[in-house]
Amino acid sequence: MKLHSSLKSAGAKIKYLTLTSLLCLLFTLSAQALGYEKQLDFNVHLQSVKSDWRYDNARRRTRISRAGFGWSESFGPYLSAGLLLGYLDLSQADNPLDVAKLSSGYYGGLQLDGQIIENRYLKLKLNLSLLYNETQNQDASQNLTNVWTQIEMKLLARIPVSERLGLRLELNSYRLRGEQRNSGAISSINNFTHDQSMGYSTGLDLAVDRNASIGFDWSGGNREGGRIYFRRLF
Repeated sequence: MKLHSSLKSAGAKIKYLTLTSLLCLLFTLSAQALGYEKQLDFNVHLQSVKSDWRYDNARRRTRISRAGFGWSESFGPYLSAGLLLGYLDLSQADNPLDVAKLSSGYYGGLQLDGQIIENRYLKLKLNLSLLYNETQNQDASQNLTNVWTQIEMKLLARIPVSERLGLRLELNSYRLRGEQRNSGAISSINNFTHDQSMGYSTGLDLAVDRNASIGFDWSGGNREGGRIYFRRLF
């Protein structure tokens, strides 16, 4: 119970500190960027990745599948911020509880983008995101809820290959911490973290027109899998 309370307290502090910092930064940069024409960046994405989650006395191969969308609004020539929302599945074939082998739920959070370089040869930006995730499943005798927070930082680059096609490269690092909460025939709280923090991805981005693109990427390191997306600027 102490660990559960500590986790909730730490999660709440991270959430409120991030929200406060983000709002202060946005107000400051908005004041500095009067007259800048704001732009909305909207994307729809599908992702499926596998990674190792470490529990108190076990390591379990975990697959996360996401279907969601995100949008961000520019607050100046170098900064944008927005939200991420969607549906997710969590599957663990080696989990001893049947209800834990597949659970479904949702995720939501904040994202912040900072443009570092943008020219005809290279686009380079830094992305920071904070996600809250929750999945559930139950049967006649057992209830299960997975709850975790995920903080991720990405360095993303797009290198033009042709007029419409670009190569996407990414380095990322993230921290994951959560709980598997069991009630019913078995009542327990199992804490988990992610086994490896550093990762990378590579992919292609195809411009459909001046303001829209579609693409895919493959990831390795801390997660193995792929993602496809559609993106449009308004």
